[in-house]
Amino acid sequence: MNKCLHCGVNILDQTDVCPLCQCVVEQENDSEAKERYPDIRLKGRRLELVSRIALFLAIVLGALAVIMNYVMDSDMWWSVIVVGALAYLMLFLFYIIANEHAGYRSKVMIGVACGVADLVVIDYVLGFRHWSLDYVIPTVFIIMDVMIIAAMFINIRSWQSYLLFQICMILCSGVCVLLSLFDVVRHPVMSYVALGFSSVMFLATFIIGGRRARNELKRRFHVM
Repeated sequence: MNKCLHCGVNILDQTDVCPLCQCVVEQENDSEAKERYPDIRLKGRRLELVSRIALFLAIVLGALAVIMNYVMDSDMWWSVIVVGALAYLMLFLFYIIANEHAGYRSKVMIGVACGVADLVVIDYVLGFRHWSLDYVIPTVFIIMDVMIIAAMFINIRSWQSYLLFQICMILCSGVCVLLSLFDVVRHPVMSYVALGFSSVMFLATFIIGGRRARNELKRRFHVM
């Protein structure tokens, strides 16, 4: 394969002159062409090295936090919060490395789910005053709804693919409302707001989307 240095195009024909600019092309043999391919294994080894270094640092920091918490004889085990945050970061990092080719939407959903679980752990360590369930988690769901709408406008050609995420937000908000019936969520105002907002956004998308929205739901749920 030959290459024109002026145009930057590859020429399959065995010619000495570029058909576009009439400049002399560079002769390239097969061995040189193979060397131009990137070393994929090198990238994998670098990611593996980074993950190991990050894991080592997380273990050291977590151990130091537990030791300091024990030596200081504190009434609150604040080290659990530190360890939980480090575990969250490590799990998210390993998920991204293990699923390098996964879409950004699944990565965001996994990251939000792990973050919500981490907030519940922090609330429990601080005495479990239910602020994570009453206010923080419903607020996160509302923010996620806004991000989904923004993503629809950014990816306007495939906006219908976000309908499933809207349904997921409705179900998550509905779980918070359901937990209020068992007094797990003690102040369900934000949960009702999150459920109403998610439902309105989905209904608006479904009505405005028309046939494309209906076809997407039929395809997702295998409805004829």
